[in-house]
Amino acid sequence: MHRVKGFKKFLVEYSLAILGIVVVALLITQYYFSYQMVLDFATKRFTYLAKQSSIIVKDKDKQAKEIVSVLANTPIVNSTQSFHKKEALLKLLVTPMKYNNRIFAIYIAYPDSKYFEIVNIGHSKFIAKMFKAPKEAQWIAVQLFRDKASQAEATEIAHFYDKNFHYISTLSKTTDYNPFERPWYKEAIDGKGDVVRGSPYMYYRLQKMGITYSKLLSNGKNIIGMDITLDELSQSLSQLRDSTQTDIYMFEDQQLIASSTKSMHEKIDTELLDALKSSSDKIDSYTKDGQKYFFMVIPITSNIKLAFKTDQSRMIKPYMKSIYAEIIVTLLLLLLLIPLIRKLSRGFVEPIEMLMEENDKVKKREFDKVMPIKSRIDELNLFSDSLVDMAKSIKEHEANQEKLLDAFIHMIANMIDTKSPYTGEHCKRVPVLTNMILEEVNGSKLNTFKDFSIKDKEILKGIEWSSWLHDCGKLLIPNAIMDKATKLETVHNRIHEIRSRFEILLRDAKIRYLQSIIDGESHKTAAEVLETTKQQLESDFAFIAKINMGDTKLSDADYERLIRISNITFQRNFSKYIGISWHEKELMGVTTEEENLPVEEKLLVDAKEHQIPRSQSDFKLYEKENVKMQIPELLYNKGELYNLCIPRGTITKEEQFKIQEHAIHTLKILKELPWSDKLKYIVEDAANHHEHLDGGGYPRALKEEELSVPARIMAIADIFEALTATNRPYKRSNTLSQAIAIMTEMVKSKNIDREIFKLFIQNKIYLKYAKAYLKASQIDLENVNEQEIIKELESF
Repeated sequence: MHRVKGFKKFLVEYSLAILGIVVVALLITQYYFSYQMVLDFATKRFTYLAKQSSIIVKDKDKQAKEIVSVLANTPIVNSTQSFHKKEALLKLLVTPMKYNNRIFAIYIAYPDSKYFEIVNIGHSKFIAKMFKAPKEAQWIAVQLFRDKASQAEATEIAHFYDKNFHYISTLSKTTDYNPFERPWYKEAIDGKGDVVRGSPYMYYRLQKMGITYSKLLSNGKNIIGMDITLDELSQSLSQLRDSTQTDIYMFEDQQLIASSTKSMHEKIDTELLDALKSSSDKIDSYTKDGQKYFFMVIPITSNIKLAFKTDQSRMIKPYMKSIYAEIIVTLLLLLLLIPLIRKLSRGFVEPIEMLMEENDKVKKREFDKVMPIKSRIDELNLFSDSLVDMAKSIKEHEANQEKLLDAFIHMIANMIDTKSPYTGEHCKRVPVLTNMILEEVNGSKLNTFKDFSIKDKEILKGIEWSSWLHDCGKLLIPNAIMDKATKLETVHNRIHEIRSRFEILLRDAKIRYLQSIIDGESHKTAAEVLETTKQQLESDFAFIAKINMGDTKLSDADYERLIRISNITFQRNFSKYIGISWHEKELMGVTTEEENLPVEEKLLVDAKEHQIPRSQSDFKLYEKENVKMQIPELLYNKGELYNLCIPRGTITKEEQFKIQEHAIHTLKILKELPWSDKLKYIVEDAANHHEHLDGGGYPRALKEEELSVPARIMAIADIFEALTATNRPYKRSNTLSQAIAIMTEMVKSKNIDREIFKLFIQNKIYLKYAKAYLKASQIDLENVNEQEIIKELESF
């Protein structure tokens, strides 16, 4: 059989030639009449849009003027003495701003060179940066004043408030901004009490077009002004555009002030600009980049014009029905060719179906099974070869991407392990042990695991990645907490500060000794007092130094002695309010550096600045992730007495929560990564390795039925590695028998899975791991009786 050279040639020779001749003839006869109908419809559409736009402009202008008029009639705005009533002004002026996003700022100019303004920061990040506003700030109350009207620079005080109008902070600076020289101020005076609408201009602080409305108040002195952006006007034009497929541009005095395209920096076509300058009000057309457009300019006020532009092809489309009717006639003629077309198409359809089957293999990622097909059509053969090559390329690319992700995940784990000497190689060994247990569970023929079988390589890889990343949240835990070795340690050990205070007390005792001799007291008596004081101070400091280590439990007597020592006072002669950051001052609750010195200080203090509050964003995260842990009110409590009173160990409840919080951050980090549909739930297992079957774990207090088998495996691997680790500087490593005994008790308490732990013992997974990673002295097999352990586990 003669080989067909290509589908394109086949289709042109036997079908499209006849159809093309008939269709072209019909289109020529109908085009002229359709075009005239389109012109008429386009003219009506543009006129309708002009009326709608005019209504929008007038409505928004009326609304803005009413807002200014209402505010202008309030007593506080009319008062020349309201400049200092910022809270009252804030409450009044933000009312319209909350319900009208167009309003950027409202301000009042006073006759004594004072100026008050409320600014909505939410309009632009540039404003927040310019005012150096705090991150949580939403509103700024600006007070600007000059001692003299002729003074070049003014003092500007910015008061920052959050979205709920809670005061945050204040920032003061000098500025050369002079509102009394602005056009709106002069226009308001010339307006003689009427609300004056200024010409649109580009707001420097917003980089957006806007309009200022201003009014001279009834007292003849104050002037109120309001800045409104034109974003909402552009949005209204955009809505008209979406419903009519027509671009709309609004010009005032030849300046673009609003656009349906939402971009004020769009380059306007030359034809539109030329029409804008002329007085023509007729519809016209032009071609740009091969695309034809209808356009028209219609004035809606004396200085505002609307320019319309629409795709000519879209306008013509509804009128193509008549042309389509003639095409149907052509299609009827094609019915005579259907038998021939069907016969010839078989050589095309069959290889297409074969290609679809090969393409399905690519979609299923079965790249090794993709095979080339043979067809009489050269283009399909070329496509088949391309499909095979593409499958090979995708396979290679995925392999490389997997290697890259592997390396990245391993790098994160290495970072966690090297971040602190107290974690050793935990992140490297947990994946090894997880994989050992998973292989045994996956291959087990026990009834317990009959419903569990994972063969999918992608899911198995996801479990491996989860185990590598199970502690990735620790990257966000400060080293000062992870490595806290003493009770008083923060970034440094504060025992040195306490010792310095004892040095002061001893020096004061020596001074009193010398003073008593000068005052006539005997050397012997004075020396005895000094020696007694010295011995007591040395004893008290030694006591504090000892309990600072946290290696013994405090008794009731220890607490009483701590309280007594904390109440010892010394005299401080230097201010503690200088040389500190604004954050420290904020924690202290002071706004000044002045202090009445000298002052009496206690030897050990729980000061206000020691209490670091927890941010609201933390609580939002906990709520979002369904955290059910006991959440301390404070982020940190660095109080000296508070830390020294830790019953045992060196960690406060706040620091303990911070350490456990790594599981929450692990969950958040892993959920935000773009995992595939197969892996998006599996990777959450990494955050569940501290959950208990009885619901007593953290962070989400999940129950047994909520924990997957991989999550339970990872929990056992995490605990066993931690108990037997040989590279933890803060504790001795356990032997096999000790670790197994501890974990057996955890099974009894329903902390970890009994059946998986039984398999862990029965299949000697513990021993396989021990021979690879534990010291010989830890492998005390003589103390490990597997049968007794299994028997004990089955009794629970």
